[in-house]
Amino acid sequence: MPDKLIIGIVIATLIILLLIAGITISFFMISKEKTRKEAALAEARLSYEKELRLVESELSEHLMQQFGRELHDNVGHLLTCLRLELENRKLDNEALFDELETADRYLDETTEQLRLLSRSLNTDYITKNGLIPSMQLEISRYQQLKKFELVWEHQYKKRMMDSNQELMVFRIFQEILNNAAKHAKANTVSVKINSQDSFQMTIKDDGKGFDSKQIMLGTKASGLQNIFKRAEMAGLQCELNSSEGKGTNFNFSYTPSNQLEE
Repeated sequence: MPDKLIIGIVIATLIILLLIAGITISFFMISKEKTRKEAALAEARLSYEKELRLVESELSEHLMQQFGRELHDNVGHLLTCLRLELENRKLDNEALFDELETADRYLDETTEQLRLLSRSLNTDYITKNGLIPSMQLEISRYQQLKKFELVWEHQYKKRMMDSNQELMVFRIFQEILNNAAKHAKANTVSVKINSQDSFQMTIKDDGKGFDSKQIMLGTKASGLQNIFKRAEMAGLQCELNSSEGKGTNFNFSYTPSNQLEE
């Protein structure tokens, strides 16, 4: 009798252990499946966000390209008509030559600014000519505007990004210069690019600066958000340092796995 009791206890114990093991394995499998589904959902969400940002970028580039063409074609045509009208006035009355000299000068400056601006908005021009020539064109435009002193240095020895990444870098550069012109009240803006072992771009100004954390929480952060979004799309590491009264400093870096040929 005792032997049967012991055997019964052993069997019952084994059954209980098997049940516990079964429950544990089931819980583990359910937990693993839940983790897998959550990871898949997170990956799908990330992929969706990337696709959405890509669509937004393509739409933005399309609109800027269209706007650039409209500027070149329509406004450029109006400026040409204005030029012809001034020349006709001079031919009709030679005494107007001196009086119209100032108008001629402003018209020349406006036409040149329009040419530079329309090219900087044209995606085809940027991808065809490359990052540095396109940035040089934009810098020439700002130097003519004389809103601040612009210091420009570059050592672009190795091409490390594809044309889409370079386009994102250029739009970031444009956005920062535009913000500096509109808000910074800076005397000097410095733009430096280096590409040897990695791509580095630093843009800093001596303007009034701002509280970046506070700005990002507000409703006027669209410019900064665009900068960070484009940096992420281009695979750039972005560091922003700014404080009130101490200017603003942007640092961007990119280390490719395989460098592109020139």
